[in-house]
Amino acid sequence: MSKDEQKIQKELNSRMKEFKAALKDEKKKFDLMDNIPVPPALIRFEIFLPSQNPEEPVDGLFLYINDEDEIVNAEYYFRDMSDVEVINIPEEDLSVIKDLFADIFTLEVE
Repeated sequence: MSKDEQKIQKELNSRMKEFKAALKDEKKKFDLMDNIPVPPALIRFEIFLPSQNPEEPVDGLFLYINDEDEIVNAEYYFRDMSDVEVINIPEEDLSVIKDLFADIFTLEVE
């Protein structure tokens, strides 16, 4: 395990202790919940791109859409056997994704 992975694992363990403590103590739970900022809504849609075998999609897109029905980010993934690689769509290509898929999704967030 790399130093970065060790650091992440250490932080996760610390957070898990905090979460478990919050489950056992209502005050800690409310304190934790009160200190979590509420981000704007962001919904992720997965699009399976057409392939030779429709039963086994090989690649696709993750589209991130805000509560104003705008695509704000996108990722491309490729599945090879059991491995999946995901890469962020570069800003210069994101406009193509937005233009192509903008009218497909409409959200009703309450």
